[in-house]
Amino acid sequence: MKQYLLLFLAVASLSACHNSSKRKDEITKIEIATGGCFGPCQSTVVSIDSSLTYKYFGGGVPMVFRLDTSVKSNLKGYYSSRISRAFWDTLKTKLEDINFRQLDTSYQNSIDDQSLEIFIHYGNKLKYIEARSASLPDDARDVFYYIIKSYKTIKPKPTRDTFIFESATKRARAVLPIKN
Repeated sequence: MKQYLLLFLAVASLSACHNSSKRKDEITKIEIATGGCFGPCQSTVVSIDSSLTYKYFGGGVPMVFRLDTSVKSNLKGYYSSRISRAFWDTLKTKLEDINFRQLDTSYQNSIDDQSLEIFIHYGNKLKYIEARSASLPDDARDVFYYIIKSYKTIKPKPTRDTFIFESATKRARAVLPIKN
């Protein structure tokens, strides 16, 4: 009898673990677009989805700052890569840790810092946030910039493909060729 009870408890606990890892509102896509600021901010878009597809677009730094040789733009143009399941799981955990569902939809209390447009798809829902970087809560800003700067660890490869992103403010800019 004890053996059956132990077997039942083992099966029940394994089932509970399996059910908690399969959420009905699982994150399926993250996209963050950055825009200008009163400084050398590069316009970028990072799009990552549950199929482990990584897409990046980097625009140029405004002309006035290109004259300053100390200002370097990051990747310019279109780039893509595949990411690991572990990296995707890390992104989802970081977003869960900041309780992304409870974040406001607008953080516009400052004026001279970088603009952000954030799309987080989960289940059949979309969390959309427009923000200025200095107006975001510190933990949210840290996570969003972790995603924005992920190209440094992902090291995507240049592509001739042209991506269409969700960000309305970046859509027109992202399809134009970049001139150096």
